[in-house]
Amino acid sequence: MIDRLMQRMDRYLFNTQYFHGNIESAELGIRAWALIINNFAPSNPMTVQKYQGLQSPAERLNGFRYHENWLQNLMISSSLKGYRSPPRNPL
Repeated sequence: MIDRLMQRMDRYLFNTQYFHGNIESAELGIRAWALIINNFAPSNPMTVQKYQGLQSPAERLNGFRYHENWLQNLMISSSLKGYRSPPRNPL
């Protein structure tokens, strides 16, 4: 399974000509790719039919879909609305 994911990531990196700029932009690019491809990108029609119309891995995990548009699902699912906040520095 990991080989399939790594092959897809290698294709993505090759197509974007690997890393340009600084390390932060490279990390953000990989994180965005992983989030979209592995969680929110629509599956093929056979997989959607197998899972009773749930189109992405995130929908299959939740058991429902927030919105018909996958990009709206991404934005709704990834917004915490203040549910968790980063830890405060006591100093």
